[in-house]
Amino acid sequence: MTSKTLATTIGLSRANHVGITVSDLDASIRFYEALTGTKIANVDSIGGPRMAAVQGLDKVLIRYANVHLENLNLDLLQYDEPKPGRAQYDNGDIGAMHLCFEVDDLQAVYDRMTAAGVSFSGEPITFQDADGLRSGQGTKVAYFADPDGTHLEIIEPQGPFARTIL
Repeated sequence: MTSKTLATTIGLSRANHVGITVSDLDASIRFYEALTGTKIANVDSIGGPRMAAVQGLDKVLIRYANVHLENLNLDLLQYDEPKPGRAQYDNGDIGAMHLCFEVDDLQAVYDRMTAAGVSFSGEPITFQDADGLRSGQGTKVAYFADPDGTHLEIIEPQGPFARTIL
């Protein structure tokens, strides 16, 4: 099922959470607690015909954990029913998404993460004119993945990439 391109303004302007489907909830809890420095707020399970219907599935049983960040919640979801397959995608694939964490000092965070055993997709870069940007030069980024291969990023934003946190 797909949505048509909207011709009417809906007005969704706040995000509540990002859901990340994981293979091992306990291992993902350990990873995201260490990554964010935030303890899990809640661990629970949900399922049944109503939850299945709202997701367009035949049956659903999900164990999940909630991580509350300053400006967004992360829901870590381990589907016990239906049995999950493994998504495979590159950052450039249609429909691929990633979660980006904002940091004040990218190099310091990168160094701490590397020392903790996180493998990055490549060395961090700082956006320059040569990258084809009209603005945002000075922004620093680096990409990595969680234990299940979910694409993640850290960013030290400048210019239009910087935002005011409400």
